[in-house]
Amino acid sequence: MVKVYTGMNTEALQINLAQKILSIQDKELLNKIRQLINNETFLAFDSDGNALSEKEYILKIQEAIEDKETAGSPEDVLKRISNTYNLE
Repeated sequence: MVKVYTGMNTEALQINLAQKILSIQDKELLNKIRQLINNETFLAFDSDGNALSEKEYILKIQEAIEDKETAGSPEDVLKRISNTYNLE
């Protein structure tokens, strides 16, 4: 969930964010922050809350379409699950 800071002026928000960033030790998280700042425009968030650029968003949609096409009908999916876990 993204918190929206209300009632905080721009300068206070900048200081607050800078302090939080300076305290981060996780290099992966810092790289995500850098990516977010460098890609100021993003279209959506993934299920983990990560910002997605237009390119990443389109790729995720294409992957979902491919997954749907290879999964088969809902009945096929249920049958595979049933067979896999011996639920007959």
